[in-house]
Amino acid sequence: MQDAVRVVVADDADGVRDLVCLLLDMEPDFVIVGRARDGAEAIEIVSRTDPDLVLLDVAMPVMDGLTALPVIRRTVPRARVVIFTGFSERALGEQASTLGAHALIEKGLAIDSLVDRLRDVCGRAPVRTVASRPVQS
Repeated sequence: MQDAVRVVVADDADGVRDLVCLLLDMEPDFVIVGRARDGAEAIEIVSRTDPDLVLLDVAMPVMDGLTALPVIRRTVPRARVVIFTGFSERALGEQASTLGAHALIEKGLAIDSLVDRLRDVCGRAPVRTVASRPVQS
């Protein structure tokens, strides 16, 4: 079995950050190694934790995600960086990709779909449990 994907989640909305961390904590192949409220804090945490995956919100105080993105890519070049935003992919996709993001995921995606997309970005096979969680609407 592969080691768990080490994740840093950066989002200024406490509820969103906590929900994503809780969701990933329930998955056997992910482990949260850091939580950040803004881009500057994300850079600091990433430099200390050397994660495999960084989920990065765009609209954050102090330093936004798009400003932090190239710094994070230079700090941990092997890490996968996913922009996780309320903005549409059409509006930010090309800019995020140019700055080094591996993917852009819009907030509001179904829970199971979010986890599957993150596994895909990390090159991991889907993990299937005996009982599947229902998708909440």
